[in-house]
Amino acid sequence: MGTTWFTSDLHLGHPFVAELRGFADVERHDRVILDNLMSCLRPGDTLWFLGDISSGWGPQEERALSLFDATLRPLRDHPDKPLALHMISGNHDSSHPLHKDAYLRQPRFLEVFDSVQAAQSAQWREQEVWFSHFPRPGYDHEGMDSRHDELRLDVPFLVHGHLHSAQPVTGQGQVDVGVDAWDLAPVKQSKVEELLFF
Repeated sequence: MGTTWFTSDLHLGHPFVAELRGFADVERHDRVILDNLMSCLRPGDTLWFLGDISSGWGPQEERALSLFDATLRPLRDHPDKPLALHMISGNHDSSHPLHKDAYLRQPRFLEVFDSVQAAQSAQWREQEVWFSHFPRPGYDHEGMDSRHDELRLDVPFLVHGHLHSAQPVTGQGQVDVGVDAWDLAPVKQSKVEELLFF
């Protein structure tokens, strides 16, 4: 049985985010993010991607989907142990229901991911844990009002992205799996569990 990994907020092709992360150009930023993914993932693993593959602008999103797919396709097409790849859409993904035409974009995202949804629950340590792009209502980027609170889950245990936080623990029972908290790499489920239930 493979390892389950989490990541979020890749923002491939997004110049502003690349610059915030210290990269002079988008190409180098994207290569580091994707190389870090490939250095962790193995045949038979599962990756939960919790949103924001790009900036959401059409051409950038299409480029990001194609680049992400091309990078992971060898693992996805493994004959015996294919990589399972699931997406929880973020606010910068045209597949998220907050966008009125999300249903039109679902087929394109499903060419890359095995599933695409707004949230998902799982049982960890006999507790219900939710995966969402967003943290709980009231949490957002430092200095900003909380947006999209009507779409957020107010649950005891939440794995999320969105915040670009430097520290993974963003509240009691709330862990950010965005690459900014994990040296631009994915994180194992076992590590997320440790932090979630500390």
